[in-house]
Amino acid sequence: MSVPQNLRRRRLSFLRQRRRKNHVAAMTMMEHLSELRRRLIFSLAAFVAISIGAFFFFEPILSWLLDPLCSLPAQMLGPQGCELSGFGPAEPFIVRLKVTAMVGFVCSAPVWLYQVWAFVTPGLTPQEKKYALPFISSSVVLFGVGVTFAYLTLAPGLRFLIGLGEGLITPFFRADTYLNFVGLMFIGFGLTFELPLLLFFLGLAGVVSVEQLRHQRRAAFVTIVALAAVVTPSQDPYTMLLMALPLYVLYEGTIVALKVIDRRKRRLGAGL
Repeated sequence: MSVPQNLRRRRLSFLRQRRRKNHVAAMTMMEHLSELRRRLIFSLAAFVAISIGAFFFFEPILSWLLDPLCSLPAQMLGPQGCELSGFGPAEPFIVRLKVTAMVGFVCSAPVWLYQVWAFVTPGLTPQEKKYALPFISSSVVLFGVGVTFAYLTLAPGLRFLIGLGEGLITPFFRADTYLNFVGLMFIGFGLTFELPLLLFFLGLAGVVSVEQLRHQRRAAFVTIVALAAVVTPSQDPYTMLLMALPLYVLYEGTIVALKVIDRRKRRLGAGL
């Protein structure tokens, strides 16, 4: 490709980006709020639709949520076993709503994650917009991985917590308390596992560099452990470790991914 053609393409690209920036800057505050409201409505509609569907499948969902508790030895569960108790006539209905809302939030993640991306897309360059599909797919996968880790750590975490009072305290599992515990585990793990993806896009935007991430490995590990201690509702060492180790592995994976992209950008720059 000749040099004049190269310069012409760069000039056209610059003009397109400037027009796009002028269009974004021209949006008024009311237009931004209107766009945000539209995205929220889409997310809420998906959440409500899935929650309504889950409402009619409450029994199998509850049975699945109880499996980690019921897998514990009978001597740890007390005379009640793994059956949940409720206080007051309205508690069964409230518990049903909580379970369906939790399922709605988790299963509608692809929709509201896409809406988040779509809301910030007008402020991105065409080069950044091409990461839309990888962003959505990666965020959904990471959220699902976080929820899966949370479910797998439930039984060991419950074993640890109940074991601390074994022989001294008789377990008595209230439905509201147990399901709040499970819901916080799911949401905490799911959202926390999105942090490496956020860090990756901060790297793409030039806010952080590969060198900074490398030099901050120790600080990142300490921060991840502290975050795991805050996010995990049980705060037992086993659950904290199962959250912290995958997060640190994802942190290292973010460094590798950003390094690969930096090399590709340098090669493309050298080719011009």
